Amino acid sequence: MKFLVTGALGQLGRVTVEHLQSRGIDALGTDIPEVPVDDKDRLAAVFAGYQPTHVLHCGAITDVDGCETNPDLAFRVNGDGTANVAELCRSSGAAMLYVSTDFVFAGESDRPYRHDDEPAPVSVYGESKLAGEKAVLAAGAPNFYVARTAWVFGAGGKNFPLAILNRARSGEPLRVVDDQVGSPTMTRDLAEAIVDLVSSGAEGGVYHATNDGSCSWHQFACDIVAAAGIDVEVGTMSSAELDRPAKRPSYSILDCSRLAEVRGRTLPSYQDALKRYIEEELA
Repeated sequence: MKFLVTGALGQLGRVTVEHLQSRGIDALGTDIPEVPVDDKDRLAAVFAGYQPTHVLHCGAITDVDGCETNPDLAFRVNGDGTANVAELCRSSGAAMLYVSTDFVFAGESDRPYRHDDEPAPVSVYGESKLAGEKAVLAAGAPNFYVARTAWVFGAGGKNFPLAILNRARSGEPLRVVDDQVGSPTMTRDLAEAIVDLVSSGAEGGVYHATNDGSCSWHQFACDIVAAAGIDVEVGTMSSAELDRPAKRPSYSILDCSRLAEVRGRTLPSYQDALKRYIEEELA
């Protein structure tokens, strides 16, 4: 097996390459400086030279608020770029997994979103990622997968736990929104899950992949400072008070049972993942 990983400079892509190599699997990581996915000719040259058997498409524009102000870039990378990857995988016979997001949903459900629930994004970021999903699924390949995840964090990248830790250490007051609920997901656990899925030979299509359990952003912040042994008060605020350019789903818990059936297990709890992240971050 030969794995090509896009977005290899990002927090998920980097860890995914490391995970593949730790399993003794040949892996090549690429990112925008070498191969922008919206440049089909350069991408095709990588495929021709490396000849991957599997492609993990982690590359994306993930700045949710930035996508609102630059929708052309969001759709060029997340939509058209993903279509380029899918077309090259289809023509070469490579299996493909596209990492998508909970932001394809409106956040109005009263139960965890299933893989076959109808998407209804409320932001440009969500719309652009859904465009990528449609490009992957339209290829109709039996070995093409969409893995939706949420609230991703991990060592070595910009993420919510690190921001909370930095503010807590600096003595800045902490106020965090308590009206958005989801499932924090650690990059190391997610990397293992997506490699397992794309290598499994399971039926293609949409899967959900998050750490087990759920919480509000406020509860997650409380869990972070507690896990780090920092005694600081974490206040609450509403999403309306935060007033960000992009609307966020208020409820984005994903039903991951389809993936659990393939792997024979769920991802670890987010609390367990957070403990491991804190140990690594503070080492």
